[in-house]
Amino acid sequence: MGRLQDFVSDARRRVFDDLLQGVPPSLGSVDLDAFAKARDRGKPQLGTTRFGQQEVRLEFIYPDSRSAAILLEVRIPTPERVVFLPVPAWVVEQIWQGEITGSYAFESDAKTMLEAFSQSLTSDANLRCFD
Repeated sequence: MGRLQDFVSDARRRVFDDLLQGVPPSLGSVDLDAFAKARDRGKPQLGTTRFGQQEVRLEFIYPDSRSAAILLEVRIPTPERVVFLPVPAWVVEQIWQGEITGSYAFESDAKTMLEAFSQSLTSDANLRCFD
């Protein structure tokens, strides 16, 4: 299984290419009525990416100088559960400016990262963190 960021990047590219060609996305699901209205507006622009536990929601913006833009959402199921990895409190306490809340990853990647983090706490491994 690849990383979540790779999955999203590949999906976004594939869906965006479909939309640029004026055809419905070949991946995921979309409201076909909204797609038909959006397609009449011209070419899409990339919007935001939102995460759910079992899906990625890609947003595409169809601008129109004469009226309001149309936001088209494409929902793509993920091959495994998506988890949010919060930044541990001891890291946030070290941030002087800005706000850091965490990141998203596939559950298998999160478990791998947690195992690597756990291993970094052993005496020998953790000693390398000190001068």
